[in-house]
Formats: sequence, structure tokens, C-alpha cells
Amino acid sequence: MVEQRNFNDDVPQIINANEHHMACLLLLDTSGSMDGDPINQLNAALNKFKIDVCQDKTTRDVLDIAIVEFNSAPNVVQEFVPIEYMKPVNLSAGGSTNMEPAISIAIDMVNVRSRFYRHSGTEPYKPWIIMISDGFGGNVDNIAQIIHEMESKDKLKFFSLGVEGYDPKVLHQLSGDKVMKLAGYDFTSFFNWVNKSMRSVSVSSPGEKPKGVPLPENVDKDTDDWM
Repeated sequence: MVEQRNFNDDVPQIINANEHHMACLLLLDTSGSMDGDPINQLNAALNKFKIDVCQDKTTRDVLDIAIVEFNSAPNVVQEFVPIEYMKPVNLSAGGSTNMEPAISIAIDMVNVRSRFYRHSGTEPYKPWIIMISDGFGGNVDNIAQIIHEMESKDKLKFFSLGVEGYDPKVLHQLSGDKVMKLAGYDFTSFFNWVNKSMRSVSVSSPGEKPKGVPLPENVDKDTDDWM
């Protein structure tokens, strides 16, 4: 019997600990340049993402989600919870783009979640961090090295989605070839890709390479070799 800790009333920390589980952390740039249509579109896509994922019981029961935003400072918007208990998202934009502290928090949260799975007797899938940014991230040398070390040990997948105005040098430094570029501000199709990718992972075994899911037309990278 797994002990459950509530973040909110009646929110279990895990659904069906006998199943393999996956942690996905969304690391979102909410700096001032995201104000207006970009942040509104992002909020709408995130809330639709939850609804869409929950349509598939297998994915719903194994996917745990967390959200961290960053502008001048990082902020944990959503601690890890089963996807069906994700709170509605209503982000606002302001401030500058300071990536490294937020990435550090995200990595710590993923590591804690992975340890929780193992202590609960749950075999985890490799966790994903998906960063979305439209700005210049500053010096990320140290945190990039940590990411690459974790990926080399199969402890993490770190993806980046660049929105118009993003810093390609920094995103490639963090994610290697796993950098995508969004045309416009329609995030819905991108999160549909995330949903399908999570579904593909959920029907595979931990350590097995899941079937790749092609990206939508408004994102310019093929994903076949990323999983």
C-alpha cells in the first residue's frame, strides 16, 4: 500500500503504483515578451492538453505532470500530480528571461519524483522536461553539463521548443538536437504531439524505445530518432 500525500484535498500522489509511471515537467517561459496572444494561447493549449490526455485511460493513469514557470525568477506552478488532478492553468507574463534557476528546480523535482517511484515499488519511464522559451537565456554552461550527464545515464530527456525570438544557441546547448521551433503561437498542435508521445511511451516498457510521433506542420523538427 503506497502512502499518499495530498497537495490539495483528495489529490492522490500516484494512481495505481503497480503500473509503470512517467514524470513530465513543463518548464515555461513567462517573461514579458510572452505577454498578450502568446501567453493566452499557451494557457488555452495547456488546459486542453489535460483534457485530451485524460481521454486515454492508460496514459491518464501513468502520466504525472508538473509545471514550473520562469521569468525574472522561477515559480512552481504545479507540483507533480497525476495528470487528471492538474489544476487549471492561468499564467501571466512579465519580467526577464532567467533560465538556469528554473532548470535547476525542474531537475531537482524530476529527481525527487524518480526516487518516489522507486521507493513506491513503481518502475518509472525516463522522465521528460519540456522547456518552452521565446527569449535569451543567459549563461547555462553549468546546468547544461548536468543535463547532458543525466541524459548520458538515461535519467532524463530534455526537450526545448523555441517560440519566435528564442535563443537557438542556448536551447541547443541545453537540448542538443532535441530543439523544436514553433511557427506562430498555436501551441495546441504541439501539445497534441506531447500527448501522442506520452501515449506511445505508456504502451512501451521502461528502457524500450517507444515509437516516434511526427511533429505537426507548425513545428519544424522530425522526432523519429529522439525517443
